Amino acid sequence: MTSIVPSPSGDNHEAATAERPQSHPALHNRILSDPGASGGQSSAPADTAPDPFSPEALRLSQDFASIGVKKVLTTVPCRKPNRHEFVRVRPGEDWRLETGVFEDKVNRETYLVRRDLWGELSGEVFPVCLFLSVNRQGDAFLWPCKLPGADGRSNAWNESALAAARLAESKWIRVAANMAGGMYDVFEAAGELAEPEWPELSFADLLKLCFKDRFIQTVDHPVIRALRGLA
Repeated sequence: MTSIVPSPSGDNHEAATAERPQSHPALHNRILSDPGASGGQSSAPADTAPDPFSPEALRLSQDFASIGVKKVLTTVPCRKPNRHEFVRVRPGEDWRLETGVFEDKVNRETYLVRRDLWGELSGEVFPVCLFLSVNRQGDAFLWPCKLPGADGRSNAWNESALAAARLAESKWIRVAANMAGGMYDVFEAAGELAEPEWPELSFADLLKLCFKDRFIQTVDHPVIRALRGLA
């Protein structure tokens, strides 16, 4: 005997079709392309620490000159420029002094002498002009240039030094002794160097810093006593 299986009615067939999950092509593709959908790990890059040697982290800012510590001037030497440094002289009569000094050639020190004691050191005190000067490193000093004596006589050494100091009012120069010629050779900087930075002190304050321990003010000063054979 042949069994006949009844076919589902039209209503039952539609209900079965509605209950069956539908496949959506776009959703299917997204699931296949999503690593997380298949249990994979996310490949997002991990955060990295900034590189301490990054040029941008080390580059000077525009206000670099206005930050940090400020150099304090505590001493001002009295000396001539050395042959390897370029120097400038501050122009103006307020930044120089014509006076008398004593030069200790043994200890290579220059003493300022009070004017009423010049007679006590007759023959030992000579006239100079002290010029406020500065080198390219910003180091200030007083440049002593000898002036003609009471007899008006001078020499090529003194004249060339004075000429160099006057040129240095507007030019960066360096000076070198020319032993054969008996004078100073003057060399002007070939490049366009920046203008000098001058100390924020009065000339009187600069004199105090320069000669605070080398100022002959009394006849009892060790220098005068030594010249008299008393010390």
